[in-house]
Amino acid sequence: MRFRLPSPYTILITRTGETPVAITLRPLPIFMLGLVLAAFPVIWVVKLVGHNEQLAERNENLTATANEVLVDLETLDSEVKDLRQRAGLAADGTPPSTTEVEPSQGGVSRSVDAEALFSLAQSRLPQIDSELEGQVRPALESTLAEEQARAASLPNAKPLKQDLEVSSEFGLRRNPFGGRRYEMHSGIDFRGAIGTPIYATAQGLVMKAERSGGYGNHIVIDHGYGYKTLYAHLSKLDVKVGDRVDRGDLIGALGNTGRSSGPHLHYEVHHNGQPVNPRYYLQLTKRAED
Repeated sequence: MRFRLPSPYTILITRTGETPVAITLRPLPIFMLGLVLAAFPVIWVVKLVGHNEQLAERNENLTATANEVLVDLETLDSEVKDLRQRAGLAADGTPPSTTEVEPSQGGVSRSVDAEALFSLAQSRLPQIDSELEGQVRPALESTLAEEQARAASLPNAKPLKQDLEVSSEFGLRRNPFGGRRYEMHSGIDFRGAIGTPIYATAQGLVMKAERSGGYGNHIVIDHGYGYKTLYAHLSKLDVKVGDRVDRGDLIGALGNTGRSSGPHLHYEVHHNGQPVNPRYYLQLTKRAED
Protein backbone atom coordinates (compact mmCIF):
# COMPACT_ATOMS: atom_id res chain seq x y z
CA MET A 1 0.00 0.00 0.00
CA ARG A 2 1.47 3.30 -1.08
CA PHE A 3 1.31 6.39 1.10
CA ARG A 4 -0.49 9.24 -0.61
CA LEU A 5 -0.29 12.85 0.43
CA PRO A 6 -3.66 14.46 1.23
CA SER A 7 -5.15 16.54 -1.60
CA PRO A 8 -5.57 20.31 -1.17
CA TYR A 9 -8.94 21.59 0.12
CA THR A 10 -10.73 24.69 -1.11
CA ILE A 11 -13.14 26.54 1.18
CA LEU A 12 -15.61 28.91 -0.57
CA ILE A 13 -17.05 31.73 1.52
CA THR A 14 -20.06 33.52 -0.02
CA ARG A 15 -22.33 36.37 1.03
CA THR A 16 -25.46 37.61 -0.66
CA GLY A 17 -24.72 40.50 -2.98
CA GLU A 18 -20.87 40.17 -2.67
CA THR A 19 -18.11 38.38 -4.56
CA PRO A 20 -17.30 34.88 -3.12
CA VAL A 21 -13.90 34.35 -1.36
CA ALA A 22 -12.02 31.08 -2.01
CA ILE A 23 -9.40 29.74 0.53
CA THR A 24 -7.20 26.81 -0.51
CA LEU A 25 -5.70 24.67 2.30
CA ARG A 26 -2.63 22.51 1.68
CA PRO A 27 -2.47 19.77 4.40
CA LEU A 28 1.29 19.02 4.14
CA PRO A 29 2.69 22.39 5.35
CA ILE A 30 0.07 22.51 8.10
CA PHE A 31 0.98 18.96 9.13
CA MET A 32 4.73 19.79 9.24
CA LEU A 33 4.11 22.96 11.28
CA GLY A 34 2.06 20.94 13.74
CA LEU A 35 4.87 18.45 14.16
CA VAL A 36 7.40 21.23 14.82
CA LEU A 37 5.13 22.90 17.37
CA ALA A 38 4.50 19.58 19.07
CA ALA A 39 8.20 18.72 19.22
CA PHE A 40 9.31 22.07 20.65
CA PRO A 41 8.38 21.34 24.31
CA VAL A 42 10.12 17.95 24.06
CA ILE A 43 13.34 19.52 22.76
CA TRP A 44 13.24 22.15 25.50
CA VAL A 45 12.79 19.49 28.17
CA VAL A 46 15.66 17.39 26.76
CA LYS A 47 17.98 20.41 26.77
CA LEU A 48 16.95 21.34 30.30
CA VAL A 49 17.55 17.79 31.54
CA GLY A 50 20.97 17.72 29.86
CA HIS A 51 21.91 21.07 31.42
CA ASN A 52 20.85 19.86 34.85
CA GLU A 53 22.91 16.68 34.41
CA GLN A 54 25.95 18.77 33.50
CA LEU A 55 25.44 20.94 36.59
CA ALA A 56 25.04 17.86 38.78
CA GLU A 57 28.21 16.30 37.35
CA ARG A 58 30.13 19.54 37.82
CA ASN A 59 28.93 19.86 41.41
CA GLU A 60 29.88 16.24 42.07
CA ASN A 61 33.40 16.87 40.71
CA LEU A 62 33.78 20.02 42.83
CA THR A 63 32.64 18.13 45.92
CA ALA A 64 35.14 15.36 45.24
CA THR A 65 37.92 17.92 44.77
CA ALA A 66 36.96 19.70 47.99
CA ASN A 67 37.06 16.39 49.87
CA GLU A 68 40.53 15.67 48.48
CA VAL A 69 41.71 19.13 49.61
CA LEU A 70 40.41 18.48 53.12
CA VAL A 71 42.10 15.08 53.23
CA ASP A 72 45.38 16.71 52.16
CA LEU A 73 44.92 19.33 54.88
CA GLU A 74 44.39 16.60 57.46
CA THR A 75 47.61 14.92 56.28
CA LEU A 76 49.44 18.27 56.46
CA ASP A 77 48.07 18.86 59.94
CA SER A 78 49.33 15.42 61.01
CA GLU A 79 52.79 16.20 59.60
CA VAL A 80 52.80 19.52 61.46
CA LYS A 81 52.12 17.60 64.68
CA ASP A 82 55.08 15.33 63.89
CA LEU A 83 57.24 18.41 63.32
CA ARG A 84 56.06 19.86 66.63
CA GLN A 85 57.14 16.67 68.36
CA ARG A 86 60.50 16.74 66.55
CA ALA A 87 60.94 20.35 67.67
CA GLY A 88 60.11 19.47 71.26
CA LEU A 89 56.73 21.23 71.27
CA ALA A 90 53.45 19.80 72.54
CA ALA A 91 51.26 18.34 69.81
CA ASP A 92 48.66 21.12 70.00
CA GLY A 93 50.39 23.70 72.16
CA THR A 94 49.24 22.06 75.40
CA PRO A 95 50.61 19.10 77.33
CA PRO A 96 49.31 15.82 75.87
CA SER A 97 46.54 14.09 77.74
CA THR A 98 47.44 10.95 79.66
CA THR A 99 44.01 9.40 79.11
CA GLU A 100 43.19 7.78 75.80
CA VAL A 101 39.71 8.48 74.41
CA GLU A 102 38.13 5.73 72.35
CA PRO A 103 36.95 6.80 68.87
CA SER A 104 33.20 6.24 69.59
CA GLN A 105 31.36 8.04 66.79
CA GLY A 106 28.15 7.66 64.79
CA GLY A 107 25.09 9.38 63.38
CA VAL A 108 23.20 9.76 60.09
CA SER A 109 25.35 10.57 57.07
CA ARG A 110 24.42 13.83 55.34
CA SER A 111 25.97 15.17 52.16
CA VAL A 112 27.83 18.48 52.24
CA ASP A 113 28.00 20.77 49.22
CA ALA A 114 31.29 21.80 47.66
CA GLU A 115 30.98 25.44 48.78
CA ALA A 116 30.85 24.46 52.45
CA LEU A 117 33.82 22.09 52.05
CA PHE A 118 35.95 24.72 50.30
CA SER A 119 35.00 27.23 52.97
CA LEU A 120 36.21 24.83 55.66
CA ALA A 121 39.48 24.25 53.77
CA GLN A 122 39.96 28.00 53.36
CA SER A 123 39.55 28.51 57.10
CA ARG A 124 42.06 25.73 57.98
CA LEU A 125 44.91 26.94 55.77
CA PRO A 126 45.66 30.18 57.71
CA GLN A 127 45.65 28.23 60.99
CA ILE A 128 48.18 25.70 59.74
CA ASP A 129 50.35 28.39 58.13
CA SER A 130 50.30 30.47 61.33
CA GLU A 131 51.27 27.46 63.41
CA LEU A 132 54.13 26.57 61.07
CA GLU A 133 55.57 30.07 60.83
CA GLY A 134 54.89 31.16 64.40
CA GLN A 135 55.95 28.14 66.47
CA VAL A 136 57.02 25.05 64.57
CA ARG A 137 59.52 26.53 62.12
CA PRO A 138 61.60 28.54 64.66
CA ALA A 139 61.64 25.65 67.14
CA LEU A 140 62.48 23.15 64.42
CA GLU A 141 65.31 25.31 63.06
CA SER A 142 66.74 25.54 66.57
CA THR A 143 66.41 21.77 67.01
CA LEU A 144 68.07 21.04 63.66
CA ALA A 145 70.91 23.45 64.44
CA GLU A 146 71.40 21.68 67.76
CA GLU A 147 71.38 18.28 66.07
CA GLN A 148 73.90 19.44 63.48
CA ALA A 149 76.20 20.84 66.18
CA ARG A 150 75.92 17.60 68.16
CA ALA A 151 76.64 15.52 65.05
CA ALA A 152 79.67 17.67 64.21
CA SER A 153 80.95 17.17 67.77
CA LEU A 154 80.65 13.39 67.72
CA PRO A 155 84.19 11.90 67.40
CA ASN A 156 83.40 9.31 64.75
CA ALA A 157 86.03 10.12 62.09
CA LYS A 158 89.33 8.29 61.70
CA PRO A 159 92.41 9.96 63.23
CA LEU A 160 94.55 8.53 60.41
CA LYS A 161 93.55 8.58 56.75
CA GLN A 162 94.65 5.02 56.11
CA ASP A 163 93.69 1.51 57.13
CA LEU A 164 93.79 1.44 60.91
CA GLU A 165 96.13 -1.27 62.19
CA VAL A 166 95.33 -1.87 65.86
CA SER A 167 98.31 -2.82 67.97
CA SER A 168 96.61 -2.66 71.39
CA GLU A 169 92.92 -2.73 72.31
CA PHE A 170 90.94 -0.76 74.88
CA GLY A 171 90.66 -2.40 78.31
CA LEU A 172 92.84 -4.64 80.47
CA ARG A 173 96.15 -5.71 78.96
CA ARG A 174 99.47 -7.14 80.08
CA ASN A 175 102.18 -4.56 80.79
CA PRO A 176 103.82 -3.94 77.37
CA PHE A 177 107.18 -3.29 79.03
CA GLY A 178 107.41 -6.72 80.62
CA GLY A 179 106.33 -8.27 83.85
CA ARG A 180 103.23 -10.24 84.75
CA ARG A 181 101.12 -7.34 85.92
CA TYR A 182 98.00 -6.13 84.05
CA GLU A 183 97.07 -2.52 83.51
CA MET A 184 94.06 -0.61 82.25
CA HIS A 185 94.54 0.70 78.71
CA SER A 186 92.15 3.63 78.30
CA GLY A 187 92.42 3.94 74.51
CA ILE A 188 93.35 2.15 71.30
CA ASP A 189 96.85 2.08 69.78
CA PHE A 190 97.22 2.38 65.99
CA ARG A 191 100.54 1.32 64.50
CA GLY A 192 102.10 3.56 61.85
CA ALA A 193 105.21 5.24 60.53
CA ILE A 194 106.70 8.23 62.31
CA GLY A 195 105.46 11.43 60.69
CA THR A 196 102.11 9.99 59.54
CA PRO A 197 99.55 12.89 59.68
CA ILE A 198 97.06 12.83 62.56
CA TYR A 199 93.61 14.44 62.15
CA ALA A 200 90.90 15.69 64.52
CA THR A 201 87.99 13.24 64.68
CA ALA A 202 85.39 15.99 65.31
CA GLN A 203 85.12 19.76 65.66
CA GLY A 204 86.15 21.25 68.95
CA LEU A 205 88.48 23.40 71.01
CA VAL A 206 92.10 22.44 71.73
CA MET A 207 92.50 22.18 75.52
CA LYS A 208 96.04 20.75 75.62
CA ALA A 209 98.94 20.67 73.19
CA GLU A 210 102.01 19.79 75.26
CA ARG A 211 104.57 17.19 76.26
CA SER A 212 104.34 15.01 79.38
CA GLY A 213 106.21 11.95 80.65
CA GLY A 214 103.61 9.25 79.94
CA TYR A 215 101.81 10.55 76.85
CA GLY A 216 104.80 12.36 75.37
CA ASN A 217 103.65 14.98 72.89
CA HIS A 218 99.88 14.89 73.10
CA ILE A 219 96.75 16.87 72.24
CA VAL A 220 93.38 17.03 74.04
CA ILE A 221 90.34 18.40 72.19
CA ASP A 222 87.05 19.32 73.87
CA HIS A 223 84.21 18.66 71.43
CA GLY A 224 81.35 19.71 73.69
CA TYR A 225 78.32 17.61 74.66
CA GLY A 226 80.54 15.75 77.13
CA TYR A 227 83.07 14.49 74.54
CA LYS A 228 86.86 14.83 74.61
CA THR A 229 89.57 13.08 72.58
CA LEU A 230 93.27 12.56 73.28
CA TYR A 231 96.06 11.94 70.75
CA ALA A 232 99.35 10.81 72.33
CA HIS A 233 103.00 9.89 71.55
CA LEU A 234 103.10 12.40 68.67
CA SER A 235 106.30 13.45 66.96
CA LYS A 236 104.90 16.88 66.10
CA LEU A 237 102.19 19.25 67.32
CA ASP A 238 100.46 21.37 64.66
CA VAL A 239 97.93 23.11 66.94
CA LYS A 240 98.10 25.13 70.16
CA VAL A 241 95.80 25.65 73.13
CA GLY A 242 92.74 27.72 72.19
CA ASP A 243 92.68 26.69 68.53
CA ARG A 244 89.32 25.67 67.10
CA VAL A 245 89.43 22.71 64.76
CA ASP A 246 86.96 20.96 62.48
CA ARG A 247 86.61 17.28 61.79
CA GLY A 248 89.45 16.24 59.47
CA ASP A 249 91.81 19.13 60.34
CA LEU A 250 95.53 18.26 60.62
CA ILE A 251 96.64 18.49 64.26
CA GLY A 252 99.97 16.63 64.44
CA ALA A 253 102.10 13.69 63.34
CA LEU A 254 102.46 10.11 64.61
CA GLY A 255 105.52 9.47 66.76
CA ASN A 256 107.17 7.47 69.55
CA THR A 257 107.43 9.98 72.40
CA GLY A 258 106.65 9.34 76.06
CA ARG A 259 105.94 5.87 77.45
CA SER A 260 105.92 4.06 74.11
CA SER A 261 107.44 0.78 72.93
CA GLY A 262 107.31 1.73 69.23
CA PRO A 263 105.83 4.24 66.73
CA HIS A 264 102.06 4.44 67.13
CA LEU A 265 99.13 6.73 67.92
CA HIS A 266 97.46 6.29 71.28
CA TYR A 267 93.87 7.53 70.82
CA GLU A 268 91.31 8.01 73.58
CA VAL A 269 87.63 9.05 73.65
CA HIS A 270 86.11 10.38 76.88
CA HIS A 271 82.41 10.93 77.46
CA ASN A 272 81.21 12.77 80.57
CA GLY A 273 84.65 12.38 82.13
CA GLN A 274 84.92 8.61 81.58
CA PRO A 275 87.10 6.83 78.97
CA VAL A 276 85.04 4.75 76.52
CA ASN A 277 86.07 2.31 73.83
CA PRO A 278 86.86 4.27 70.62
CA ARG A 279 85.60 1.30 68.63
CA TYR A 280 82.06 2.40 69.41
CA TYR A 281 82.65 5.59 67.43
CA LEU A 282 85.11 4.48 64.75
CA GLN A 283 83.01 1.44 63.76
CA LEU A 284 86.07 -0.78 63.45
CA THR A 285 85.16 -4.27 62.26
CA LYS A 286 88.41 -6.18 62.72
CA ARG A 287 90.13 -6.69 66.04
CA ALA A 288 93.87 -7.16 66.45
CA GLU A 289 93.49 -10.72 67.65
CA ASP A 290 91.18 -11.78 64.76
